[in-house]
Amino acid sequence: NMKFDKIDIQKFDSTGNYILSEYYLFSYSYSDSCWAERFLQADFFIDVYYKCKIDISFYINRKKNNKSYKQKIETQIEINIPSKIENLLESINKIEKLSLKKCYWDTFLEDSEREHFVINHQNTSHNIGIEILLKKVNPQNESEELFFNLYSEIKKWREEVYNKILYEKSITTSHN
Repeated sequence: NMKFDKIDIQKFDSTGNYILSEYYLFSYSYSDSCWAERFLQADFFIDVYYKCKIDISFYINRKKNNKSYKQKIETQIEINIPSKIENLLESINKIEKLSLKKCYWDTFLEDSEREHFVINHQNTSHNIGIEILLKKVNPQNESEELFFNLYSEIKKWREEVYNKILYEKSITTSHN
């Protein structure tokens, strides 16, 4: 099992924004609402070679001697990224001036799921947060169009990664 330290990849600056290491193109942090049973938390870090490190944790329900309990699963993996995501990141990289808002939301709920992106573009770490979006965003420019395509691909991929790890952990016995 690989071990990497998230702080080596991105750190906060004095204004509370993340600064992503120059060896990385992109990061995505996700956290389920604290009411979600699985309470999934995941960090994706894509480097300049389009390799991805993922730090992920969630809870699964287990049974032992007729008692139910929650087990926390925590793991780190390194995987290749889907080609659609690689293509979108390449296109974003080619944009002359990245034009994205710091935050996109149309509804705010305390304790809702959290999503945060950092895109390294022309030696600057651009931070983009997503709160709750109930309505489909109408992209205002090429940056937003590519970003929201990327967002929908990343969400699909996140759930695929989660389900793969969930499956692997569920078939292993609960005595590990």
